[in-house]
Amino acid sequence: MAAVGIEIRPAEDADRRAIATLLAAVAEERDGIATEPPVDVDARADAWRLDGTIVAVADGAVVGQVHVEASRFGFGELGMMVAAGWRGRGVGTALVAAAIDRARERGLHKVTLGVFPHNEAAIGLYRKFGFVEEGRLRSHMRRANGELWDVIEMGLLL
Repeated sequence: MAAVGIEIRPAEDADRRAIATLLAAVAEERDGIATEPPVDVDARADAWRLDGTIVAVADGAVVGQVHVEASRFGFGELGMMVAAGWRGRGVGTALVAAAIDRARERGLHKVTLGVFPHNEAAIGLYRKFGFVEEGRLRSHMRRANGELWDVIEMGLLL
């Protein structure tokens, strides 16, 4: 179920630049995703894997995306981002629901993800869907400023 006025659909080739632009914008925030600026939008657009990518579109603009990268071991790793102005409006909920449905359709038995401990809104969203904390990677992610951030690993058996 999508938020009002939001279309949830598989990504298309024409979405590549919009997804890369969204990535650049979310990276500028420097706190919710691993990617930090600068982001080469053209290179990211060219390299984006559309298979397993779902977008949220409002008024013709991509306002969120989720990607589940299927492994050869039967699980998929989820990565997601939502434009700042669209958070708290059901976009993340709709994207996670669509990603779980798609993972089941693909025959995956589990979906995993990594999330920064300070990203309480994302952790709450994932818990709402039944994801549980499976571990914590201490000082795992080196940030551009030299800080070392923990990552919480979460999983959902399907």
